[in-house]
Amino acid sequence: MILERLLLTLILAATAVALCTALRWWQGRRVAQAAVSVAADNRPTLLYFRADSCPSCPTQGRFVAEALANLGHNPPTVQTVDAEQERETAARYAVFSLPTTIILDGRGTVRHINNGLTYPHQLVRQLEGAR
Repeated sequence: MILERLLLTLILAATAVALCTALRWWQGRRVAQAAVSVAADNRPTLLYFRADSCPSCPTQGRFVAEALANLGHNPPTVQTVDAEQERETAARYAVFSLPTTIILDGRGTVRHINNGLTYPHQLVRQLEGAR
């Protein structure tokens, strides 16, 4: 009985991990296929998806501002997208939860997708790695 429950728990956990991995892969492909305007000087781009109805979005906005302040000179291009007003854009980038930040390198290649709150130190690390 205990062995059966343990086996069932392991199967459910493996299924959940597989589904999360598949969703991230699919989201990455969708984002990679989306048209992106990249800065002319090949700087990284931070896409920040938010909405007025999102309770965590003001906090993420402060985290984005703090990360940009920590980067100092030559900051990345930032495109803020209101996911409620620009539903087609959010769908094109496969954004299903808010806040979401997407880091693109200077060539427009997706480097990182962050669903949910992403702390300033992580954004700084990701943006520096995208240079």
